[in-house]
Amino acid sequence: MNPPNRSPLRCALESLTSTRVRILLTLGIVLGLGTVGTMAVWTDNSTATSGTFSTGTVSLLINNANPYNFTSLTLASMLPGESRAAILQVQNKGSVPLKYSMSATTPAGSPALTGFLQVTIFPGASPTNTTTNGMRTGGCTGTQVGQATLAAGASVNLITTVRELAATTGVDDLCVVAKLSATAPTTVQNQTLSAVTFNFSATTV
Repeated sequence: MNPPNRSPLRCALESLTSTRVRILLTLGIVLGLGTVGTMAVWTDNSTATSGTFSTGTVSLLINNANPYNFTSLTLASMLPGESRAAILQVQNKGSVPLKYSMSATTPAGSPALTGFLQVTIFPGASPTNTTTNGMRTGGCTGTQVGQATLAAGASVNLITTVRELAATTGVDDLCVVAKLSATAPTTVQNQTLSAVTFNFSATTV
């Protein structure tokens, strides 16, 4: 029932106004809570810094040189069965351990004599060279780790089972024997093999 002296329209407007006030009050509470939720919070950050990074070095030398002039392994006017021994020191001067293999190469156009020269490798041995009844003989003690007959204008493998050298100070003394086969024919007389190149291939362990 409408209060006396108040028209139905006035009562409706008052009711609508009251409802809007309640809605606005409710929004005010919600907005107020939202405002509390955006208050600043304490934060912090932390970091971790790595150490330095650097690359290693691979440095393989022969008798402190690269290349090395292996003139101690030479023998002129060889006869069948004669041989010569000389030492090669393989050195690792790099900062990382390595393993190496060894081969021998002769120049293109090398004479037939090449195919009758045999090279044998002994580790950790000292060479001996003697002459008995005019026959020159070179030798090394120990157990061989490689052997091959040379090939004209080609490469042959001498050490196929890789040998390891420690970083910086690794050393491997190799005694090398070059021998002319006792069965070398007379057709290879007066021939000269100008050079044999010993190749050492190193990789990291």
